[in-house]
Amino acid sequence: MYLCRSAWQKLGPLARKTATHFARNVGPKRTMSSGFPSGDSGQNIFFVILCGGSLAASLTYAVGTVKSNQERYSERIEQLKARPKKEWEPKPWPPKGSDEDEE
Repeated sequence: MYLCRSAWQKLGPLARKTATHFARNVGPKRTMSSGFPSGDSGQNIFFVILCGGSLAASLTYAVGTVKSNQERYSERIEQLKARPKKEWEPKPWPPKGSDEDEE
């Protein structure tokens, strides 16, 4: 216990001093500017074009997929409706099977 207390008394102020130093220097200070927030304007335009193109391509693909699936679905429903339907008949009860052979 004495050892812990002596270590705490010696290292406590150092730890507090280091912790407050790191708390003050969270990140680098930035100067005020009237330009773009970060990077070159050319770099930002490149990312805007890249993201915009990706978004346009994905939307085009999604719309095409939905339309083709919708057409295929409509054709399939028409095929199912065109099939001949027979009247539903319940199965006989009790079912005929191996039970009659045993008697």
